[in-house]
Amino acid sequence: SGDGALREVAKYDGSWNWCLVGPDPEKLPLSGGGRGCIEEMKDAIGAHPMSYGLLRISFGTGKDQKTRFVFVHASDADDPSNGYSLRERGQAIAKAPAMDSAICKFAQVSCRVQITTKADCTPEFIVDRLQKVANFDADCFTVPAYKAAMEDFRDKNPVDEDEEQVQVVACKMVSERAPAHSEAPPAPEPELRRADSIESALKQRKAMKLYKKGDSVLVYSNAAHVWHDDGVIIEVIDEACKRDGFALPAGSMKAQYNNGRRYKWVTPVQAKDFLKKSTRPVPPPPLTGELFKETHNFITEWHVRHFELSKGFLQWWMTADDARNGARPNGVVSLLGLQMRVLETVFSLRTSSTKGVIYSFDATTDEGVSKWTEHLSKHAAYCEEMRNHLAQQKNETERDVIAGGEAPRAMSATPTADGVPTPAPQH
Repeated sequence: SGDGALREVAKYDGSWNWCLVGPDPEKLPLSGGGRGCIEEMKDAIGAHPMSYGLLRISFGTGKDQKTRFVFVHASDADDPSNGYSLRERGQAIAKAPAMDSAICKFAQVSCRVQITTKADCTPEFIVDRLQKVANFDADCFTVPAYKAAMEDFRDKNPVDEDEEQVQVVACKMVSERAPAHSEAPPAPEPELRRADSIESALKQRKAMKLYKKGDSVLVYSNAAHVWHDDGVIIEVIDEACKRDGFALPAGSMKAQYNNGRRYKWVTPVQAKDFLKKSTRPVPPPPLTGELFKETHNFITEWHVRHFELSKGFLQWWMTADDARNGARPNGVVSLLGLQMRVLETVFSLRTSSTKGVIYSFDATTDEGVSKWTEHLSKHAAYCEEMRNHLAQQKNETERDVIAGGEAPRAMSATPTADGVPTPAPQH
């Protein structure tokens, strides 16, 4: 809760050194927090239009260490592209005194800082504000002294190596493996030459291993010289025919890959060079629907949003039409490292990819919250399985490199134009 988080930050030896809450002086709804101080709080700026919070910042180490508390008012109200009116900005300013009183009950604040852009959320900016209000201690408040204190804090509160690795993997999964939101059909490979198709048909007289529809496979990319471990066989033809402009022999397989953005027709004789059986985990069933999402604007509000839970990711849009039309999602969260709290029909979550930001959603019914939290837990478990799978893949690749092995080169008879993964949007 926001109350508990503020109490933890207010402790001189608290495990958290920053937290942000929504603009409600009574409920203090928690919107983010952690132990990464200014640098981590920077990632939370912009997750909500308006937040208030408490920052504990120390300088130096040992008996000479000095600690100060800073009241933070974070918003994007100065961004000219947000469309806020002068009246709305006035409402935001009017809310500050009540939030100031509510938060300053937890600690004696030395400085009040208004942060209007992520660019302001730096040690230099905060230290400069502290120096301006300091009396005899101003010389103690320096960026090097802050960095020394943070190093001391990390030594006393070490991050679990496994937790640190999870954060790296979670961010990588968001950038590379989040489900594609475009409704555009996947792009094909260039057309095969007729001679190649005939040659493939002649070579197919001996028995060859085939994959069936629905099989998970690795698909080799000629352009990137990498194996994509997200392929699935979506079609297998029983007789020689023409598909998607390709003249294909019987047994040819259509593999979709690269996060659904590409497909490749593979003949049976090419299968050994372009397809491998995948051992990746099978994702739980997807879930879509509407939820109320908490937003900390000039007041704390709840807005209906369209949500899609798929392959270990929670994404949301303003409307279902936006999702269908391939619009950029308003938010993308990998569920690796999921921490979840349920209170009646409201569930709040943070993960390794949210970098301290906490999101809250209202399913409005007991059945709804039970369904969503159950599916979220299953997808979080799938993320952990995928993490282990990726780690195993990395180890196997490193062993292959040490042994002198390398991935097969593309066959000259079948030029391709498949591409590298396209990063998914960040929230």
